Amino acid sequence: MKRFKIYIVCALIGIMALFGVFITPMYAEISFDNLDINDNNQILYSINHEIPGTFSYNTLVTSSLSDGSVVNSKILTVFPEKMEYFASSGILQIRNRYGTVWYDTLKNTFEWKKTTQSIPLNSLRLAPMSVSPDGKYACYVNKKGYANGELILEQISTGKKKILDNNAVFSYETVPAKWCEDSSVIVYEKKGRLFFANPEAYIKGVEAAEKYRKIGEGTINSVNWAGGRYLIYVDNDLIYKINNKELYTMGLYSGIIGKGSAIGRLTSSFNPGKDVFTISDDLSSFIMIQNGKIFTFGLIDKPTCDYLNIIYSRPYVDLKASLLESGVIWNINEAPSVWVRQLPYSGSGIDFVVYSLNDKLVKLLSVPEASAPILSPDKKRCAFYDGESVKVYDTVYWKQTAILTGEKVVSLLWQNNSTIFVGGQKTVRKWNVTTGIVETLLLSSVKNAGWSETNELLATGGDSRDYIYDAKKSSWTPNGPETVKHNTGRNDRYRIYCAETPNVDFKNALLVRNLVGKPVTKPVHLESFVKSDGKKKVALVFDAYDNGDGLSQIIYHMNQYGIKGTFFLNGEFIRRYPNETIQISNTQNESGSMFFTTADLCSEQFIVDEDYIRRGLARNEDEFYQCTKKELGVMWHAPHYSVTEAIKTAGAKAGYTYVDSSQTVTDTVTMEQDVREQAVYNSSSELIDMYMKNLRKNGGGVVPVTIGIGRGTRESYVYDDLDLLISAILDSGYDIVPVRSMVSQPE
Repeated sequence: MKRFKIYIVCALIGIMALFGVFITPMYAEISFDNLDINDNNQILYSINHEIPGTFSYNTLVTSSLSDGSVVNSKILTVFPEKMEYFASSGILQIRNRYGTVWYDTLKNTFEWKKTTQSIPLNSLRLAPMSVSPDGKYACYVNKKGYANGELILEQISTGKKKILDNNAVFSYETVPAKWCEDSSVIVYEKKGRLFFANPEAYIKGVEAAEKYRKIGEGTINSVNWAGGRYLIYVDNDLIYKINNKELYTMGLYSGIIGKGSAIGRLTSSFNPGKDVFTISDDLSSFIMIQNGKIFTFGLIDKPTCDYLNIIYSRPYVDLKASLLESGVIWNINEAPSVWVRQLPYSGSGIDFVVYSLNDKLVKLLSVPEASAPILSPDKKRCAFYDGESVKVYDTVYWKQTAILTGEKVVSLLWQNNSTIFVGGQKTVRKWNVTTGIVETLLLSSVKNAGWSETNELLATGGDSRDYIYDAKKSSWTPNGPETVKHNTGRNDRYRIYCAETPNVDFKNALLVRNLVGKPVTKPVHLESFVKSDGKKKVALVFDAYDNGDGLSQIIYHMNQYGIKGTFFLNGEFIRRYPNETIQISNTQNESGSMFFTTADLCSEQFIVDEDYIRRGLARNEDEFYQCTKKELGVMWHAPHYSVTEAIKTAGAKAGYTYVDSSQTVTDTVTMEQDVREQAVYNSSSELIDMYMKNLRKNGGGVVPVTIGIGRGTRESYVYDDLDLLISAILDSGYDIVPVRSMVSQPE
């Protein structure tokens, strides 16, 4: 048992009862500042956002006042949460929670193509967008449910849209579609099958029927383009090559000619739900990453059905860190480099490491806190950002060739082989990595802003320079060194000021007072002054039975959203995964007990009494302490949430608080169990929908997520889609809190 626990258990329980007092609610913190008004009755102000799971920044807005009401509002700063480049028109698209901006790189002007009608309150993370190489088309999933939506193909120049799939799986990381290098073909996933389409014909409505454009079974992980014109398709253990010019013939006669030309066979089956692959452009080398951690590198000696010549095949292991994500970069010599991002068990920040791959992995580069790498179109350079710098390396020797500093970077995008768009917290810049020339295109946020004596709008950017806004050209121009702006909150007709608000989503409200005629005071944004109730609570708990898969993703997403959950550790997990147990203990999350064994305590095979429960809980906390040198929290739940009132009472007498689930735990149900009719299988998207339905019904509750599945097969796992679940909870108006604040303490 815990050292001295028998003497201080009552004191511990009393302290735990106080914990809820110190838990800070995760409400959205939206506030207003930088207030100014000029002689033309134009007001200026910033909207500041502090919302879990999204970037924190301020947005500069200007509006005109007419009869005390706000008209002609315009957003002047553009925070680059997501960026895309349309090469055909020279348009840099920037998206954030307020909408979409098009920056014309030829005219150096910007305009809002789409904006929200009110201040966005929730996390509202942005979906990724896949733009065709020629910049004429875009493909993305328009989110409709919590974890699904419509797969859309859009023609950029006209805005015309067509639906490729009306029930596509949604992801914040990828789009289930891939473009051919010349943009003539797009391959997309739909209901477990792969199809192709010519984007121009599809938009015009003259494309062949979908049944004639089928490639085969699988997910978007099952295909990749290579060599500019070949589609590589992996089906089970066979690798096929299909010339993009032969796709229509193959689709029409697939029952006769098959799936293309076989060029190799894998030594193990490819799982399209968990595995990915990549192939060199000359089709001579093939790399498969299984379950995110087993790397297999093989050579295609002859394009036949023979097995690949395996050069390297083993799991990635680092005794000091767990793998978070990985990828492969082929340089101009068709030599592969493997990059990984990993979470140290010590609890420190993410490590980014690059290895050369042949018959072994050889470390080439290690950078702390770096983003995933972004490859230049010609594959000669690779860029990533780490904190306040962007670094560029050549992909042959992995030597640094350029660096840009100055502000924290949030997004990065190559315009061409030598120019990068750098989206920072303060500015959006264009950087020529060859000449070193840097140009500020837009202001992401401002340090301060105000009107000049001549009613010109001035703002201080991230480079400590003042900028002047040209309303006619809709652009920012450097205006010399930073100066102090003396803002005023009134003119002869109006006064603007901030006041307290009954809306818990806002820290304050921005009001306008009419100083001429009848006194009237109005909020600039009506939603900021509407009374709102406190948010209902949801607790996320993570159950670690006997498998560690998904743990690094869970920790990463919890850190990204800045929220705390509770890990319940079973004795089997602690004994099998001591490093991962230490990793959990080094996070800011709570930890609790799930007994010392995974056995069902309500099974007829056991005779469970109070002494058994006491000893089982004691053993588990002792093993946790021996592993981590830290104490396990005195909260628990029985394995599989199988419990009786007698078991709960026994745990309470041992000083433990019992935590029950608000949901029926079904994320461990496998496809094999469904076939045997032992349980009903649901995909992760279906489970998220079920969880959200139950939360609405119960007004909050405890949502369990299982870490890893020890036995059986699933096509999708809730822990892989944790960001979707968290976003769904936050965007539905709930506050995510530690489970300790939601359970009763034992008497």
